[in-house]
Amino acid sequence: MDEAMTKPLSIVADSCRRAGLLLACALACVSLRADPPPVVEGGFTLVVIPDSQKYVETRPEFYTLQTGWIAANVARYGIVRVLHVGDITQHDTTTEWAAADRAHRVFTGLVPGIYAQGNHDMALRDEYRSRVSRFSQHITLEDYRRQPGFGGVYDREPTHTQNSFHLFEAGEEKWLVIALEFAPRDDVLDWANEVVARHPERRVILLTHAYLRPDATRYDRTFREPSKPNSSHGLSSKTVGRLEGGFNDGEDMWRKLVSQHANLTLVVCGHVCTSAYRASRGVHGNTVHQVLVDYQNAANGGNGWLRLLQFLPDGRTIRVRDYSPLLNETSAEPSCTFEFQLGSLENMPAERTHLPPSRRLDPAERDVRGFALQAPIPAGKP
Repeated sequence: MDEAMTKPLSIVADSCRRAGLLLACALACVSLRADPPPVVEGGFTLVVIPDSQKYVETRPEFYTLQTGWIAANVARYGIVRVLHVGDITQHDTTTEWAAADRAHRVFTGLVPGIYAQGNHDMALRDEYRSRVSRFSQHITLEDYRRQPGFGGVYDREPTHTQNSFHLFEAGEEKWLVIALEFAPRDDVLDWANEVVARHPERRVILLTHAYLRPDATRYDRTFREPSKPNSSHGLSSKTVGRLEGGFNDGEDMWRKLVSQHANLTLVVCGHVCTSAYRASRGVHGNTVHQVLVDYQNAANGGNGWLRLLQFLPDGRTIRVRDYSPLLNETSAEPSCTFEFQLGSLENMPAERTHLPPSRRLDPAERDVRGFALQAPIPAGKP
């Protein structure tokens, strides 16, 4: 492995400033190492695709390069699923979706893809008043049904795919991935609780677009800093204030869903241009690992960065590595190269019915570990 090299970071700060994300878009230096991450023999990998909105808008060939690398490395890395954190598109247009479709077809049939819906994948035409979008026309029910392990979709919208669940086995364990819409509605969370409760023997991964903030806290509309009493830590009122059916932010999802299940292991999200990690204890004493990754404000719409979640053969260790097939470089930033340990599911209480809203209590959360360091967003290469 080559020695780490440092490159200057130049970020388009204006778009982040509008979203109040100056922390994520501050200038910094980034450590990189040439070549892809080492293969973990005897383990398996989940590949996380960060927000691809800028690629499909202006540089679709870079998105196809990402998915091409995934397709070419399914066997080598033991890739069992691809998880997209949402904001597949920038404006939910037919042109952008066509570019996304071309990229997704590259690995179709080689490895199943699971997709969250981002705010840019919906409601732009009526200024975020409805949840109507082209998402289900391109992430289709038919495509999901052709994938092994597809479990189903939100029961009250049986032809829509923005809320779905998926089953697979890897590393001698059973897994459940549940993908939820941007800022999910209460009834969607009730459905998700029911799905998780029906599978107490499976480790659960929640895939949703907006959950963690750049500082590794969860989005929380009820929290206000004393120095900024008129500004909350919630999602932008522009995107959620008028949504049909209401919405839930990160802290809402934690209280109502994530913290309530002993087998809920991992949350994966995007939405904001940074990398962050948080570990919190649920009401059953289990540790829930929460991971944020988004590179949309890097050069070239993200510089091709992917996140590899490498599950080691010990059945407990997850190794996080960020790699760009465009740059052929692996990040050496602490926020993007770390490990965490999964707890045992043994002796955890079996949950066979979800908690109704009247029974949900605010958990006495005990944070185990959390950090939010600058994402490795290197200067662009032509």
